Amino acid sequence: MIWLKDVIKDLKEIEETTINEFQDLSEEELVWKPVPDKWSIAECLKHIIIANSIYIKDIEKRLQKAEVKTIEYPINFSITGKLFLYGVDPKYKWKVPAPKIFKPTNENKVKNGTETLKEFLQLQEEIISIARKACAYDHQHVHTYSPLSKLLKFNVGEQLYIMMRHTKRHINQAKRVKNQLPKTVE
Repeated sequence: MIWLKDVIKDLKEIEETTINEFQDLSEEELVWKPVPDKWSIAECLKHIIIANSIYIKDIEKRLQKAEVKTIEYPINFSITGKLFLYGVDPKYKWKVPAPKIFKPTNENKVKNGTETLKEFLQLQEEIISIARKACAYDHQHVHTYSPLSKLLKFNVGEQLYIMMRHTKRHINQAKRVKNQLPKTVE
């Protein structure tokens, strides 16, 4: 069984990993791309900012209307949630292209890598706070919907888990970019 407290622990680990791996990098290193059509470290973070910001706003809104419970519930996964995890979980090697609304391009383009890193860390804190809040609710019966389709419906617990796993996937991607950084980035 997976509990929200486990998700919160993993979210904190992601935050620590992000600080340890990327905080001391220069602006040039954060925006450097291994090849033109691959994402930089900052673009990996920006993708997560775009996606998780949409989901966390919906979760927060729906929790405000939800019934408070005094016992904690484990996370139950729907068939849709299990299938969705195949596309975003780091343990699966399938490459699923990011939907256009989640790409760090055009109006969502990275303008400053250092600011993107700060924004990512602030969002992680917000997600951790909302995940803690969700522990007090019957998150199995509070649902969110994907901006991709109203047919993609998830309970709050599984949505937070999916967000955490998706974030891990892109932190791993950003670490691979870091490992490819040339000795001197211009």
